[in-house]
Amino acid sequence: MSSRDSVQIPDDRDFDQFRTECNSEAGWHLTYHRSGIAVWIQMLEAEKSLQKIKCRMDCKDISAEILYDVLHDIEYRKKWDTNVIETFDIGKLTVNADVGYYAWKCPKPLKNRDVITLRSWLPMDSDYIIMNYSVKHPKYPPRKDMVRAVSIQTGYLIQGKGAKNCSLTYLAQVDPKGSLPKWVVNKSSQFLAPKVSWDQFLPPFCSYTWSHLVLGRPPARCWE
Repeated sequence: MSSRDSVQIPDDRDFDQFRTECNSEAGWHLTYHRSGIAVWIQMLEAEKSLQKIKCRMDCKDISAEILYDVLHDIEYRKKWDTNVIETFDIGKLTVNADVGYYAWKCPKPLKNRDVITLRSWLPMDSDYIIMNYSVKHPKYPPRKDMVRAVSIQTGYLIQGKGAKNCSLTYLAQVDPKGSLPKWVVNKSSQFLAPKVSWDQFLPPFCSYTWSHLVLGRPPARCWE
């Protein structure tokens, strides 16, 4: 599966379907559950297709709204995402959709990856959704020093659990491309996902809350 040639901006039904899939456990196999982190996989046609992976984390002492802001803030992402090489906005399509570039480091001997995605977002009651899929852009063709990956479906569901707590669900189906067999990609994701621990991100999130809210330096909030 490759990047979409035509651009289709998600509507309310797409967001509702994404939230339903994030909350559903039917057809998902729980592979990891420890310390407030759960990981599921969903195989499609055995090893012929790339599996979907879903990770849910309980987030204490941070509101859904703040977590939503953190995940949206591209400049701040460079501080907490240790894998990012480069990320920037290419252009805004609507009030809640844009196109952006993201490149990240891969473990050796793999080549680094990058992706062009259409990102869209929507607050839904006490929930917040950010999701994306790959698109093509004439000004940003594949680079020789990167492998152009494909986001088939990737996104976050943030659900408020009171004023100070929330849960974060990450749902992804990504084709890293290159020469890796699909079964290798599927198997490795089962081991790598649990290593994405909330403990790695809690200090940066707390720092964000302090600097942007307490000290009065709010983000630009181009997503509003």
